[in-house]
Amino acid sequence: MKIPNNYFYYFQNSSILLSLLVTLFLGITACNQQNQSQENISNEVKESDLTLNDVTLEEASEAGEILWRVKSKQAAYVKNQELVRVTKPEGELFRDGKLAYKITALQGEVYQDGDRILLIEEIEVYDIHNQIIIRGKQLEWLTEPGIIIVRNNITGNNEQLQASAQMAKVISLEKRIEFYDQVVVMFKEPVLKIQTDQLFWEIDKKKLIANKPIKIEELKDQKVIGIAYGEESEFNLESQIATMKKNVQLLRINPKIQISSDLMIWNMPQDLIDSPGPITVLEKGEKVVLQANKGQGNFQKNTFVLSGDVVGVGQQNQAQLNSDRLTWYSNNQTFEAEGNVFYRQVDPPFNVRGPRAVGQLKNEKVIIQGGNSNVVTEIIPQ
Repeated sequence: MKIPNNYFYYFQNSSILLSLLVTLFLGITACNQQNQSQENISNEVKESDLTLNDVTLEEASEAGEILWRVKSKQAAYVKNQELVRVTKPEGELFRDGKLAYKITALQGEVYQDGDRILLIEEIEVYDIHNQIIIRGKQLEWLTEPGIIIVRNNITGNNEQLQASAQMAKVISLEKRIEFYDQVVVMFKEPVLKIQTDQLFWEIDKKKLIANKPIKIEELKDQKVIGIAYGEESEFNLESQIATMKKNVQLLRINPKIQISSDLMIWNMPQDLIDSPGPITVLEKGEKVVLQANKGQGNFQKNTFVLSGDVVGVGQQNQAQLNSDRLTWYSNNQTFEAEGNVFYRQVDPPFNVRGPRAVGQLKNEKVIIQGGNSNVVTEIIPQ
């Protein structure tokens, strides 16, 4: 058996001739190796058949285009395992002939077929184009598809965010980084904290995608001012808009408001939400519940605009308002309702209809407007 033509070894500062190296490597067959533990990587050099200093290992495509390169302070060839052990390796992964990633570690193994490299201890992967740094304790480098898998206490960051997880997968051709298990992402501006078990970073599209339950916290002056939950989410890093799906809940601390929907678009810079489907707004302080077929909220103005079969209920006094459209001002608990307005209350029993109404469910004061006359209903609490 001979070494594949696209796999080359360069040894510097050595008087051993290349022809001798080729002879030593003859008979080596490519094989599929299982994951090597840290203990195996740290075995004594006595297992090696050949040890050399200042080594460069390199692989190119059939067309001669370089795929990857690994430089090492010391390399030890282990014949019975058909691999080369490297010390303080510095790796380079190329894409379309251009340098894409730089990788460093304390130790590593390069397998004979050149399709797999295992590195351990003080792992650092640097995405040159996107200036992303990923660190961990173990790295598996599948060179043929250009996939890098980093494991154990992963951290990743660029100028916009910091991420941590138990595993990260860098898919070079798809320009994507996948984070798994105990994923936490911190944003610098706006200050956000994202928690989930699986998160995909689409680098070119500038998006974070979560297909598992996710929690997003919005912070101000190191205090949580809002929390959002959902089963799926997509976050645009450029526009800073989060699209959350399935059992979405958004909680605001001041005033205490809970918003529920199956689809919610959260514009964080403008502090807006938009639910194109059924939405429920619960004002916890005054115990007011609003429901509608769709709605928008503006947290800066403390305003919600709901439309389509709107129902507003004052839980404390059992007052209910129905309309086609309703604008709710959460700071003073007032509303403006339009279209097929119907108001009723239990104690004392009363109901009235009209095309438009303004009022306050909190103190049971409602003004129904219609035609050239107004009907004013004011109930003074006992």
